[in-house]
Amino acid sequence: MMLPHLANFTGFDPADPLEVMAARSGIPPERIIRLNANENPYGPSPKVLKALLAIKPHLYPDPQQRLVRRALADFTGFTSEHIIVGAGSDEIIDLLFRLVVGKGDSIIECSPTFGMYSFGARLASATTKSIPRDNRFEIDIDSTLGAIDSTTKIVFINSPNNPTGNIISSSDMKSLLQTGLLVVVDEAYSEFADRVNQLANALSN
Repeated sequence: MMLPHLANFTGFDPADPLEVMAARSGIPPERIIRLNANENPYGPSPKVLKALLAIKPHLYPDPQQRLVRRALADFTGFTSEHIIVGAGSDEIIDLLFRLVVGKGDSIIECSPTFGMYSFGARLASATTKSIPRDNRFEIDIDSTLGAIDSTTKIVFINSPNNPTGNIISSSDMKSLLQTGLLVVVDEAYSEFADRVNQLANALSN
């Protein structure tokens, strides 16, 4: 039977398909751009389309993703051993929960932020400590540090934050890292920022 903590589980609320939005609003789908879905409204480039046509979909891909990890290593400056490839960030977040978080554990997030952190905690039968950001949507570092206890397994930081765009400061990041906890910095929107925190390149991971 279903696990008890999932019996009345409320699912993650994704962005509605364009067709549903069009029917509800009366606006043709081709005139709608979903800014809340992290999509490219222009579609893939011709180079990407050409590469997709070269794929052999009837064959299993490399389970170690060697080529793409090597390319990402060249791009980021990290070694391929430090890179994991997933089907979107949701899969990587889910993997972290499976590896680290269990029943009775807790995570910390700084709200408002990406909803998949608390969603993953509920799936794992864990608790989310949601620390409100200040009136400029910056992290309240004192409250965040004060929320840490023996149950805390992961501190999730979205930087630039979704949906506010704030970037965590180096001093706040160092304070979190000094706790010795697993600190996950989700930089899904870093390419849209005019600056990013470079601590990942400066510190051991």
